[in-house]
Amino acid sequence: MNYSFNIIDEYKSLSPNIQADILAKLKILEFAKNEFLLKKGEICKGIYIIEKGCCRTYLEEGGKEITTSFGIDTNIICSAYSYLSQTSSEEYIQTLEETVCYFISYKSIQGLLDKYVEFNVFVRKIYESLLINEINLLNSIRTKSALERYELFMEKTPKILQRVPLSHLATFLGMSKETLSRMRSKI
Repeated sequence: MNYSFNIIDEYKSLSPNIQADILAKLKILEFAKNEFLLKKGEICKGIYIIEKGCCRTYLEEGGKEITTSFGIDTNIICSAYSYLSQTSSEEYIQTLEETVCYFISYKSIQGLLDKYVEFNVFVRKIYESLLINEINLLNSIRTKSALERYELFMEKTPKILQRVPLSHLATFLGMSKETLSRMRSKI
């Protein structure tokens, strides 16, 4: 639950010719609330950079939805495994608000990686950030109490906390909605 990577700052550090090449490959997309960017079984064909809005990724297990990540303004969201392996996704990506994204395809990213050494460093930082966030989440679920996980989430991601439904937050933190409600009333 680090969320320290700032794609805008990293992008600004790239040379102007790389910035121009990236801009030429970006597509701007607009989504209504509760719309899907990706559904289970589809291949995640690129990454979404959220300009404005809120999204989540989630899995379905036994008829229940389990939120695996959130993304808001300036965050990246994708189904990492599907994107990196270019295989069918187990996850869904859904908007929680009206959302505007920049989309860049896997193929475009691979072309930029082949063309610019400097872009490799940029993409490596994105991948590292995604991996660090996943590791931090797993470690907190394994080692922290429900209250500690919630307090950590409040500390690290207060902007997300204000924008997502409690039911999604509860599954993300690995607890029931009732447990989360009880904890919130005590804080």
